[in-house]
Amino acid sequence: MEIKIVVPTHKRPERVLTKKAVSDVILCVAESQKEAYYFHNADCEIVTHPDSVIGLLPKRNWIYKHFGNVMMLDDDIKAMHRLYTEPKEPHIVPPEIARKIIEQTADNCQQIGAYLFGFNTAPNPLMFKANEPIELTGYVTGCAQGLLKGSGLWYNENIILNCDYWISLLNAYHHRMVYKDMRFYLAQKDTFVGAGGLAEFRNLEAEESDFNLLKKYFGDAVQFKKDMGKVKRKHPFQKTICLPF
Repeated sequence: MEIKIVVPTHKRPERVLTKKAVSDVILCVAESQKEAYYFHNADCEIVTHPDSVIGLLPKRNWIYKHFGNVMMLDDDIKAMHRLYTEPKEPHIVPPEIARKIIEQTADNCQQIGAYLFGFNTAPNPLMFKANEPIELTGYVTGCAQGLLKGSGLWYNENIILNCDYWISLLNAYHHRMVYKDMRFYLAQKDTFVGAGGLAEFRNLEAEESDFNLLKKYFGDAVQFKKDMGKVKRKHPFQKTICLPF
């Protein structure tokens, strides 16, 4: 199965880290930003969408419709990390191998009849459960989110920041299963700071709006995240998914 690895990016032509973490990615940018991205990223394939496609969610919908089988990666990914590791053992996955892992994960997802796939969201190897290398339910983070064609899924363009929660919940409603390879983690840099991307829109009002919209559609499957010991919530509307299966 062919899978396209696509990086939706906006006004960050000189700061696309992901191309060094995963080989042969495709950058997806607005038509008006094409020249700037070509100048700084001559080593990448660049696909443009119309300038009328504004915002991350419309861009994701466009990418999914255009490419079909696709892994969408944020533009600020530093590296793929291998979580099953011994002390002092190299844990950063080379870009060419990272690509092959993504391709294999997509193929595995298709073979079990799922549509949404991704990787671990916990960076600490001590939290990796060696007897549970694969998970088939739950949340898939937006920074590394794969979709296979034919799912019937879509991104609600009224969501501002939490498209990963939206698509994970919608997938759970329609398909129940995801495919997550918990052996690997994609590390980001400066997720909440810096110009361009979602940094222009990220604020507490948006988080509150998204939380209320998710509750409206998915009810008790969306819950406030609780503080756990020394691990505190980053903001009052941080959430978790509670699936009844």
